[in-house]
Amino acid sequence: MSNIVSLIQKVPVPVLIAFSASSVIIGDLLAKYWSTSFRTPLFVGAILAYMMSGVFYIPTLLTKGLVVTSLAWSLLSIIGFMFIGLVVFRESLTTTQIIGAALGVVSLVFLSL
Repeated sequence: MSNIVSLIQKVPVPVLIAFSASSVIIGDLLAKYWSTSFRTPLFVGAILAYMMSGVFYIPTLLTKGLVVTSLAWSLLSIIGFMFIGLVVFRESLTTTQIIGAALGVVSLVFLSL
């Protein structure tokens, strides 16, 4: 286990956060597809993607603080979730929801400064 951690620690933190956010976004994509078809491979793929998100995220805590890493991860993840929901699945948002989502993203940007 320590070999894996020392190997992952050589990867820059922003790259690890990007991989972690991408993994959870892929997990949500697969989970959404699973919710419409109940196919076991999609369910298993979603769980594995969520696990990989943790594998990439946890080592960031060894070098950066929880607040900084979690805010960066949240911002990237939310942008990805919004893209998948709006573009891939053509979900719609009310004006109030759009304003809320925009304010949420803006607040994360301010918190990460």
